[in-house]
Amino acid sequence: MLTLGVNAQLKNYTFDGEGTMRFALFYGKMTNEWSGKIEDETFGTVVIDYGNSKSTFGWGKYQNSHRYKILGDVISVLYAGNGLAEKPNIGTPTLTSVFGWHNFAFSAFYTDFVQLSAGAHIGDYFYGVEGIHTSRKSDQNTSGTIYYYGGVGPVVMADVSMFDSGVFLHYEGAYAFTWGEEPRPGYPDQKPNILNQMFELRFARMFFNVEVVYGLNDFGNRIKRQQFGIGISL
Repeated sequence: MLTLGVNAQLKNYTFDGEGTMRFALFYGKMTNEWSGKIEDETFGTVVIDYGNSKSTFGWGKYQNSHRYKILGDVISVLYAGNGLAEKPNIGTPTLTSVFGWHNFAFSAFYTDFVQLSAGAHIGDYFYGVEGIHTSRKSDQNTSGTIYYYGGVGPVVMADVSMFDSGVFLHYEGAYAFTWGEEPRPGYPDQKPNILNQMFELRFARMFFNVEVVYGLNDFGNRIKRQQFGIGISL
């Protein structure tokens, strides 16, 4: 990889050093994998996604990434079924954000073809499963509750030029330590830390993106959010 021609260098990335707005159309799916509670439920639909980012290549260069979820998720709920007026099915998983997921990093290793960056992640998370009753404070709501958390933690970013094709691989992986509401006594809920990952292939203004975000509870007890889609950077 490190002996490829000049056409493969990271500096040839279309938006090197420039901030971009990013719009994408995804198929998104959230899965309730919490064992010992109720049947697994999966919610999937088309998601409209917006974000912005900046990738700069070289030693000590700054990168950032901002992914906003709530608008697209609300639109997808309205599109997919009963809208916002009716209560979702018991066990329906929720993993979204109001203010977004934000990564900030500086490059710690750089060649013409590979860059590794490290920094910090901050974001907020709605996380949980729909309970039996509409009121989340009901004493009978023993099948789950949706909680609101803040999250901060480390992030790593990796950028790799893919041969001389003009395709670039970008990766972001963040570990979010959460704070906020504690599960109510006697409930089966657990406050999770979050593994927030994004994989992306970039070519000129286009990108293909895979996003996988899930809670790091006991093994087998988690909600997983997955998105697969294609978009454009402007």
